Amino acid sequence: MRTVRPAWAQERRGGALRRRDAAAVGGAPGCESPPSRWKSLRGAYFAVYTAFTFGLTAAVLIPVSPDGEVGDNTLFSLVWIVMHMLSVPLLLTARRLDAVGLSLALVVGGYLVASTLWSVSPADSLVYGAMAAGNIIVAYVLATEFTMPQILRMVLAVLLILAVGGMLAHLVGYDQVLDHDTHERENFLGGRRIRGLFTHNIMAGFYCAIGVVLSLALLRGLRRVAALAVFAVFVLLAGSATGLFLMVAAVVLVPLARAVVPRIPLGPLLTVLVPLMVAVGALLWQLWTPLMELLGRDPTMTGRTTMWEFGYSAIAERPLVGWGFNAYFHTSYGEEPSRYVPQFVDYEIAHFHNSYIQTAVDLGIIGLMMLLAVLIAATARSYGFARTHDVDAGVALVMVLAIFLIASPTEFLFFNYNQFGMFMLFVAFFGMLRLRRATSAGTEPVRR
Repeated sequence: MRTVRPAWAQERRGGALRRRDAAAVGGAPGCESPPSRWKSLRGAYFAVYTAFTFGLTAAVLIPVSPDGEVGDNTLFSLVWIVMHMLSVPLLLTARRLDAVGLSLALVVGGYLVASTLWSVSPADSLVYGAMAAGNIIVAYVLATEFTMPQILRMVLAVLLILAVGGMLAHLVGYDQVLDHDTHERENFLGGRRIRGLFTHNIMAGFYCAIGVVLSLALLRGLRRVAALAVFAVFVLLAGSATGLFLMVAAVVLVPLARAVVPRIPLGPLLTVLVPLMVAVGALLWQLWTPLMELLGRDPTMTGRTTMWEFGYSAIAERPLVGWGFNAYFHTSYGEEPSRYVPQFVDYEIAHFHNSYIQTAVDLGIIGLMMLLAVLIAATARSYGFARTHDVDAGVALVMVLAIFLIASPTEFLFFNYNQFGMFMLFVAFFGMLRLRRATSAGTEPVRR
């Protein structure tokens, strides 16, 4: 056994004072951390689990024919079942469980499973709800055993491995890493789009944008340049306009956040940002169609606005508790959008491409309120973490959540049973909850 270092420490690198949270596994001074080998085994599980949430299992274990036809997913499902079975002993042997965090994890996860009772597709809600609940539990245990800087660096390492691995696989002709686009669009370099070892090319671009944020906030020197180059090349090969836009935004916003966050409290910042975002939103609403036509893009965002109309109608039919977790598109009700969205000809729509509409359809207003509460709490407390504990990790976390918020209106990121968006959101939520409780109890010093 070894003694845990103080919950936060200061160290000089390159002549500049750099703060970091150096608390060991549990984060409370005076406690003992588990043996390094045991900690490494658990860390390896979390790294593999994170890779799975990025889509590694889908890319490797679900066969796709050259014409885009998806094959049997039995092996994919079995691997996920094994990962969730392993999470049970992980939870039972966790050393830093707290009643509040565990109760919240069980309440939210329990609600997803409970939606089976009123679901239009009970079997799907039960299976996917249980997997989503497992996702929340793993996020909770990870957030209690490792510090946020450790978690963010692990996420960055996994992203780099997947990006490099996906490009190497493409180089040697491994067809599983190709993206099967019904519109047969080329990537930015003129070749066929790839998804790499991620779910598909759009999410690959989104995840690479997260990698850019983490690289800018956590790395320095040549390591930063190399990581940024990896993510930039991958996005060009993926042909993801979303990823490219978010990467450019990250290059601008991360340095700005590093300058603003330590100096301006969240309240005064919001008094400026909220009216500004409302004004920009109103302007875009008025200019959206001519702007998209000028850029040569589809004003409906590849049929999204049409899908959202179906989503609003579905919410109106079952507003309080929804249709059941992951149930709507597994019934005849979900076949309607695929028939009336011309951009998705020969493609079976799996969700509404909007995190909030999809959550309200699946779980009703109750589920949507849960999501918004978690989002607001995680983002606000991450901002406070950046100001009082660790600028680098805090800014990284705030910007990751900001990218979530930017992409969430057009992508399904949250309350998805096995994807990184939901996983990382709850890691942030439980990590900040643990830190807040430790700080209030006086076991986690605050930088003044």
